[in-house]
Amino acid sequence: MSGTRVSSRGFSHGAAPGRGDWAWHPQLPLKVVPVFVWPPRPRAAIRYLLSRAFLGSVMIPFAALATMTWVWLQPSLERCTVLGLDWILQMYARNLGLMMLVAGGLHLFFYTFRRQGTERKFDARPLNAAPQRFFARSQILDNMLWTCTSGVAIWTAYEVGFMWAYANGLVPFYLDPVAHPVWFVLGFVAVPFVAATHFYGIHRLLHWRPVYRRVHALHHRNDNLGPWSGLSMHPLEHVIYLSSVLVHLVVASHPIHVLFHMQWNTLGSAVTHTGFESLTVRGRPLLLLGSFHHQLHHRFYDCNYGTPFMPCDRWFGTEHDGTAEAMEAVKRRRRAKLAGGVA
Repeated sequence: MSGTRVSSRGFSHGAAPGRGDWAWHPQLPLKVVPVFVWPPRPRAAIRYLLSRAFLGSVMIPFAALATMTWVWLQPSLERCTVLGLDWILQMYARNLGLMMLVAGGLHLFFYTFRRQGTERKFDARPLNAAPQRFFARSQILDNMLWTCTSGVAIWTAYEVGFMWAYANGLVPFYLDPVAHPVWFVLGFVAVPFVAATHFYGIHRLLHWRPVYRRVHALHHRNDNLGPWSGLSMHPLEHVIYLSSVLVHLVVASHPIHVLFHMQWNTLGSAVTHTGFESLTVRGRPLLLLGSFHHQLHHRFYDCNYGTPFMPCDRWFGTEHDGTAEAMEAVKRRRRAKLAGGVA
């Protein structure tokens, strides 16, 4: 994916003017994923599903991690028939270790050791540019606190509930991968799209003023993103955000799908909030990471409530595709809200 560098005092043609400058952005206007679009584009959809952006950066790494977690790091279902502190703490320690490995590893690589410099970094500012917003005046410590306490705990609680339910036969839709290999694979493919649809709906709720002030504002302290920002949320938001996994109560799934879903929503949030578009080797993108679509949301607040996987923002008129025209549309919506007395 080619992109554009912008000067320190202005935006390149087509970039979104606003508070501060972008150090780098992908080609504009941003495009939605061509899977759930109208009219249908089957060839484009297949190309995307087999691309580095989806197959190489989402499916293979996260499905492999979920499988390894199930095989080597998950307490046996026999142990999970009775709620016990031993196996629950084992799962919490596992998830905490995975978060430290992914978010911590990305932070060390990009921000501590600066192994990629500013190449493909969206925001020109360093992290912690506004320390007064954060606990102990440190964005990193504040983000780590919320992530490693309520974030990992509520992530683990959802997984514990599912494993206990599977162990006791309370989830009737256990998908056997040997008997249904195609549906088993499609279960992985569906997760990012299901999670994206859920995210748009709950994200609009979180931006309702009473909820925003008491809950979601904590996450929006981060208008400049780093890996630890992804799961830095109020505990109630953790409960709401991670609830998309409940779809597996009514759709045939395997416990690996639950692990994949939870890891995509948690570890994946660390990846997509990295602040860099991709991990590069010799200047060429190897693994796609951050989402400029969501970076725009953190900068401008009332746009891009969803993710590029589903065109919900386009459907409901909240899309910001990075262009100056889209920025003007955002301003018009704000003026209309103010004129109508809407919060």
